[in-house]
Amino acid sequence: MFTNSREWQKFSILSLGWLCVIFGAVWIACWGVGIFIPMCLSYFNFDFSRILIEICQALTPIVAVMVFIPINAMFMVLLERRALALFTLRNGPNRVGPDGCLQTAADAVKLLLKEDITPTGADAVMFTLAPIIFFAPSIFGAIPLLAAVTNNHELFQIANLPTGIFFVLAASSVPVVGIVMGSWASNNKYSLMGGLRSIAQAVSYEIPLVFSIITICLLAGTLDVVTIANQQSGGILSWNILGGGALSGLNQAIAAVISPVGKSFAEVMSISYPLGWLSLLGVIVLCLCTIVLFGIYLTSACAEVNRIPFDLPEAESELVSGYNTEYSGIKFAIFFLAEFTNLFIVCTIATVMFLGGGDCPLPYWLNPLCYPAIAQPLTQLFSPVLSFLINYIHLINPPTFWAAIWVIIKTYTLIFFAVLVRGTLPRFRIDQLMDFGWKRLIPITLVIFILVSFARGVINFHV
Repeated sequence: MFTNSREWQKFSILSLGWLCVIFGAVWIACWGVGIFIPMCLSYFNFDFSRILIEICQALTPIVAVMVFIPINAMFMVLLERRALALFTLRNGPNRVGPDGCLQTAADAVKLLLKEDITPTGADAVMFTLAPIIFFAPSIFGAIPLLAAVTNNHELFQIANLPTGIFFVLAASSVPVVGIVMGSWASNNKYSLMGGLRSIAQAVSYEIPLVFSIITICLLAGTLDVVTIANQQSGGILSWNILGGGALSGLNQAIAAVISPVGKSFAEVMSISYPLGWLSLLGVIVLCLCTIVLFGIYLTSACAEVNRIPFDLPEAESELVSGYNTEYSGIKFAIFFLAEFTNLFIVCTIATVMFLGGGDCPLPYWLNPLCYPAIAQPLTQLFSPVLSFLINYIHLINPPTFWAAIWVIIKTYTLIFFAVLVRGTLPRFRIDQLMDFGWKRLIPITLVIFILVSFARGVINFHV
């Protein structure tokens, strides 16, 4: 039993309340802009109204991101502070609002009201542009992921790109430019040293991060995040973290035993694993490789977003506050906002690329809701309410709703793990940081890429 079980209970209630507020606000905003307003405009049979309908639907992804980012950042700051307090047997912020739920809102107001100071001798233009360049990719980089996390909802199909994951990775590499600009323009030696560290860190850890993603794309045969997410449907055995679909044949074979319709167990296994023991060896190699790749991706992603133990660009014990030492007020708030948004984005990428996206962890042969005897009574029980919400006002799209729920659970689990790492591990030295990236992670990802290239040839994926 936890010694602070009461605080864990408060933390759970606080997190659940904030998540309902965040995703309720995003859902309502998207429904209002993408569905409700076009429904109202459709009663006016004018060419101009049809143009407005198309504009509203095209703006829905941008509205979703702009509503989500500030509220989510406030929650993530509160989540981190309360979680770190739990790990160290403290109470954390609990004064502002019920049980401290409004603490970060008060912090945001305080930052907005603080004086915005530009240091003497600083390059004012570069000093001002740096937070914007640091934050802007957080907005554009998140948009292509919307189609994958909403089960390719029609309002977000416009955001899907055939090379979506490369666009996201490219956008996530831009913030380091903002860090360097801000550090150089600050006219401060501590800031400049933090900026130089961020360059070295980004170069060192982007290589294994990109290699881990490329290897998954090699297994999936596509760069489209929606296709990659859809290929992982069917439960945890089909997720990329377990062989990139190497176990999907076993998943289908077990389903054939439970529901003997169509192909038999032996037929499914012979189609998916045609080379017998060699295919079995390929499955083992792929599962081990993808699990290691998942760990490498999380490690590199923490370094990419400057999380402890990789927060050397802003090491307080060495550089005061690193690249943002001279920033205050709204500019510092933008840096702060972007840091937590980038953490959310890299965790969402991990969810889509490794953890099945919006797929339920239970295989369909183990999911009770897939059996009519259980699903039909539940449907009949809630049918009056569901019919109104789904068919009349179109507030809920069931595939999108459940996909979003699972993405929320998986993504915030990874965020909680990142907070746990921060509260557990000490900061690396700069030489340890460089050695770990160049001498460990990069060689391992290259070896895994070669192994996966050969092992995928002995298995039939996604048949």
